[in-house]
Amino acid sequence: MTPAWLGLLVQAGASLVSLSFVWLGWLAVGYCLPVQVGLAVLAAHKLGQPRWWLLIHALFAPAIVLGLWLDLPPWIYLLAFTLAWLLFGRIDRSRVPLYLSNQATLAALEPLLPKGASVLDIGAGTGTVLAALGRRSDLQLTGVEHAWLPWLLGWCRLRLTGRPIAWLRGDMMAVSLQDFDVVYAFLSPAAMPAVWQKARQEMTSGSLLISNTFAVPDVTADRIIEVNDWKGARLHLWRMP
Repeated sequence: MTPAWLGLLVQAGASLVSLSFVWLGWLAVGYCLPVQVGLAVLAAHKLGQPRWWLLIHALFAPAIVLGLWLDLPPWIYLLAFTLAWLLFGRIDRSRVPLYLSNQATLAALEPLLPKGASVLDIGAGTGTVLAALGRRSDLQLTGVEHAWLPWLLGWCRLRLTGRPIAWLRGDMMAVSLQDFDVVYAFLSPAAMPAVWQKARQEMTSGSLLISNTFAVPDVTADRIIEVNDWKGARLHLWRMP
């Protein structure tokens, strides 16, 4: 079951339980919304949904109530959906929200890249990493991003660098990893098992997989570098055998 369908079932179940409490007289109508929110967040946590899904569950029902109270015109919802799709793409499939690498991460990443390396940034967002690495003329840089709005912003940003940086739009899992010395990823816990399997199948011996923040479940990294930023981020490194 996809996370989106699981999320809908969680919301439906929490709503049904809270409304049943009201119908049975166990709960005042005024407490229905906070109980529904609490049940949805608790159920999502118990079912192992990622932390960012907990925030979605916490805001989902209140957002619906607010929209009904404001009596917004239908086109507002269409606009919101369109903007979300442009910004995040098919997040229900990729399970990767938009994360942006900060300057502390870039400072820690750059010394790890060998001279003349070919580098691929998967889920490259707005091109932050590639724009920073573009200062090194020895690197061959490629990025792939599937969401239209970050891709477009990245395309504009990378054109300004004056460097011949390959900027692809599409599914990161459809891009072959075999021609790259370093693959950098800042994705989500849900995406890492598939990324690891793809890396083991396609990356050549001695090449390097680097993940910002998110480890591969049950696979010990060859090296972990503390970024020392306010989030306590880490770079996880795996050298392909």
